[in-house]
Amino acid sequence: MSEHRFTLDNTSVSNAPAAARPAHYPHNLRYEKPAGAARTTPEGTLRALSDLTVVTCACGLTTPALPNDDARLLYEEHRNVIRDETA
Repeated sequence: MSEHRFTLDNTSVSNAPAAARPAHYPHNLRYEKPAGAARTTPEGTLRALSDLTVVTCACGLTTPALPNDDARLLYEEHRNVIRDETA
């Protein structure tokens, strides 16, 4: 049997903090309800903010407060873009 002993050289191992490492998954798509009571739409009608949604993603996507149906469409479009990126 060999008398040779192996030593571990830790100088080449990087222990970078998680913030310095690149993100494994650059997306975090979600809905958010805006804060406040109500707002006026461009058509001049008053809408409750409960009828509005903001779509955000970790990649930088942030929409203004949109009607729920429009926000849902935008969410689905971005989800399809994410799916195409990973495929």
